Amino acid sequence: MSLSTADHDQQKKLFPASMKHAQAARIAVERLEAIAQDMQRLVVPDALGRALEIQQNIPEIKARISIVGQVKAGKTALTNALIGRPGLLPSDVNPWTSVITSLHMNPSTPPKKGAVFQFFDKDEWANMTAAGGRLGEFAGRTNFEREADEMREQVRALQSHAQNRLGVNFTLLLGNKHSFSEFDSALIKKYVCLGDDDDADVDPSGRFADLTKSADLYFEDSSFPMPVILADTPGVNDPFLVREAVTLDNLASSNICVIVLSAHQALSTVDIGLINIIMGLHHEQVVLFVNRIDELEDPKEQTVEIKKYIQRTLKDRNMSQDIPIVFGSAKWGAELGLAPDGDDGDKADLSGISELMRVLDEKSTNDVSWPAIEALRDECTDLVNRSVLVLDNALSERNVAGIGNDADAISLRTSEIYNTMNADLDALINDVIEMASFAMSDAYRSFIVKESRELSSAVTKGKGLKNWAPQTEGLRKELFHGYNEFSNRATAKLGEVIQNAANSISALYADIVGSSESLFPVVGPAFEQPKTPVFLMKTMSIDLSAGWLGRLTSKQRKATSYVAQFEKLATEEMLSTVSELKRVYIYEFAVQSRAKLQDFIDAHIATIRNITITEGAPEFAQTRQSFGLENEVKQRITALSALKEDLQSISRDTQGLALGEQQND
Repeated sequence: MSLSTADHDQQKKLFPASMKHAQAARIAVERLEAIAQDMQRLVVPDALGRALEIQQNIPEIKARISIVGQVKAGKTALTNALIGRPGLLPSDVNPWTSVITSLHMNPSTPPKKGAVFQFFDKDEWANMTAAGGRLGEFAGRTNFEREADEMREQVRALQSHAQNRLGVNFTLLLGNKHSFSEFDSALIKKYVCLGDDDDADVDPSGRFADLTKSADLYFEDSSFPMPVILADTPGVNDPFLVREAVTLDNLASSNICVIVLSAHQALSTVDIGLINIIMGLHHEQVVLFVNRIDELEDPKEQTVEIKKYIQRTLKDRNMSQDIPIVFGSAKWGAELGLAPDGDDGDKADLSGISELMRVLDEKSTNDVSWPAIEALRDECTDLVNRSVLVLDNALSERNVAGIGNDADAISLRTSEIYNTMNADLDALINDVIEMASFAMSDAYRSFIVKESRELSSAVTKGKGLKNWAPQTEGLRKELFHGYNEFSNRATAKLGEVIQNAANSISALYADIVGSSESLFPVVGPAFEQPKTPVFLMKTMSIDLSAGWLGRLTSKQRKATSYVAQFEKLATEEMLSTVSELKRVYIYEFAVQSRAKLQDFIDAHIATIRNITITEGAPEFAQTRQSFGLENEVKQRITALSALKEDLQSISRDTQGLALGEQQND
């Protein structure tokens, strides 16, 4: 679905130059795409497969931005303002549906449909109440049978509601999806808002929000130079654990999270809890947008005080002080971002949309687009260097003055490279497992000691246990800190392993041709940090502990009994956390790292084989023939050298200058 001309004009008035960083990245992407296209006809056969993969990966560079916050903070209205379509997404989304609505701005591959609504499948729906699901996991822990039963009743009520609403269509919809070429607000509302069954204007059977797992809307919009996915989500405090998991998976895959606060109640307890959870992602991914300043009596004066309060609160809670804070009004954003400014009646953009777009543009470009562009650029350079080396070697009778004729020596060196890489990775994994396990276990132990003391004191002093709850906020913070320590350490050590492998390969190239210097810098593959720990954001059984402890009053009188029950529960949670860390995150990180490094070394070993083939070998003539005639080989080398120069000129600094020159012209 494309935006109308009027909508485009509205956006340009609202933020005319808000996306300048993305514009520069767009130019770099287009240049990289052109180079990758040329590489397909120039690189040697062994490099062609990877060249094709790179060309497919370039258009997939995109930023994922999630809009989160409490209900009534105005996040849906803000999302509408950001895309210049006021009222498109219904702003009365019921928080019990928790439907994530993803807006795909300028997707790399034009979609066949404009809107796609995916429903939960049978297994996901059944697991909401099944013994094997997360409710079953809670029920299996100490004294949580009642909490699990209560949650199951809530879920069953939702399921019954959906079955009554949808009738015979209910089972047919599970696991399926509805797709539409065009869409509007009324259509979207059927899939993301529960609505009211008593609404005479709406056919209840047409409401699918009970079953909707996700909604994807696709737009072509020139206001976004780079592809962007904006995800509107009601937040992470959903009482249905399956929907909670869907929301958290979305947050975990987000590059940036915009937390929408209300100017009337900036940084409430719920907001602080949400920030604590999301801050575990990495603080540079977080942006605060204080909405509804249009409802303040004196926005200019009051926003200054609100900002001071937010900064003071963040400081008091030992949170990062460099989180961007943007003030604005989604309502004014829907009105072209114009609001009264002063007594003279002048108009100014107080909506905050321009400023928020500027922050998002800078973050998404510098933290997402450019790292991806540079990684692909370096891979292209590596393919060009290897191809030039092989083609140069093909022009001469034999261009190997070193160990190039010694097959045994080369085989020994390549085996050493593989063995060293695997040994280094094994040492890395063992080190980070020990470090992460200790850090997280230590956080739990400190938490258990502190909260056990508080619980014992509450019982001894006769305080009502129903009002007592363990302070898990500090525990989450320490767990996130421990995980981030693991993530940073693992990434740094992996960088050392990659560099050692690259240096060994570079030295082998030089020894093969008898050169005292490196022929070209071998650049290892780019790696992302380990995945965001979704399990740390999920509802903990400890979060629900006050309820069952309070009910033990009539059965257990001694403080030691309460403490023992609490310690048992917290220990179970600790073992589950550490186990999932090892089983999912560290293991997956290790497997992916090893596979990627293996592919990297394999590719260079293939190049080495090409430049060390003896003339009597069966594949010698075939390999040389695949390069073309001597003249063609020389032309390919010249063209590849030119591509290398073009690749070296692709950088965020030079691209920004180039964009500035274009705009000045």
